[in-house]
Amino acid sequence: MPWPVRPVAHHRRPCPGRRRRPAAGVSRRAPNPAGDRCRPAPTGRETSRRRMGMRKVLAVAGPESASAVAAVAQAVADVLQITVSRFDPPLPDSQHATAVLDELEQPDAVLGVVIRDTAASGRSWRIASRSAKPMIVVPPASAAARPPVISRILVPLDGTLESASAVSETIGLFASAGVEIVVLHVFDETTAPRFWDQAAHARRSWEREFRARFCTHVDVRIELRSGEPGEHVIQVAADEHADLIALGWSQRLEAGRARTVRSAVQETEVPVMLVPLCPT
Repeated sequence: MPWPVRPVAHHRRPCPGRRRRPAAGVSRRAPNPAGDRCRPAPTGRETSRRRMGMRKVLAVAGPESASAVAAVAQAVADVLQITVSRFDPPLPDSQHATAVLDELEQPDAVLGVVIRDTAASGRSWRIASRSAKPMIVVPPASAAARPPVISRILVPLDGTLESASAVSETIGLFASAGVEIVVLHVFDETTAPRFWDQAAHARRSWEREFRARFCTHVDVRIELRSGEPGEHVIQVAADEHADLIALGWSQRLEAGRARTVRSAVQETEVPVMLVPLCPT
C-alpha cells in the first residue's frame, strides 16, 4: 500500500492592487529607504539648533539692568537658536548668588548673562567665580550704545591647552552658527618667538602650528601682538569691532590672579563671556 502523500502548501501571491491587512502593531506606512539620503544636509545653524535642543540662556537681571542684560541674552539666543529665561529672585545678596547658581545647574541652562559690577566683590563676580557654566558679564551701557548682534567674537588664548579646551565647545557652537571667530595671542618678552622680527614665512609656519594645537575644530583668523595681554585684548576688541570677548579663566580672584580677565571685564564696553577652565 503506497505511503500517503502530504499535500503541499501553496502560498498565494497577493493580487496586484490588493491591500493586505497589516499585522497588529505594524505601521501602515511603507518605509522610504531613500528618504534619509534625499534629505538635504543640515546647515550650520540647524546643526547648532539640534545640538542645543530646548535649552536656554539665563538672563539674571534686576529692574535697573533688565534692558542691557535682556538685549545681550536675546542676541546670544538668536545665534544659538535657544530661548531666554529671565531670573532675578527677590532675595538679599547673601542668598541671591546661591539661587542663581542653583538655576544655572539645571540641565537646560547653557550659560548665564549678568550685569557688570564696579566692585570686585560684587554680585556678578560672586556668580561667575562659582558657576560651572559660562557667564557673560555685560557693561551697563552696552545695550544703550546699539542693539547687540553677535557676529564676531574675540577669543584671547594664552598658548596653553587649558585655556583652549575651556572655550573650545562654546566657541564651536557659535562658529557652527556662522559667527566669525578671531583668536588673539599676545607674546611677552619671555615667550616672543624668534620669527617676530624675521621673514613672513616663519610667522606663517608658527601660525599653522598654533592653529593645529589650539584651534583644531574651528576655522579662525589669528591676530598676534606683543606686550601686555590686558591692554591688547581691549584694543583688538575695539579695532576688530568684536561683539563679544570669550575668555577661559581659573575663577580665582585673589591678588595677582586673573589680571587679563579683570581688565577686560572692567575696562571694555563689550560683553565678556567668562568660561571656567576644565577641571584637571
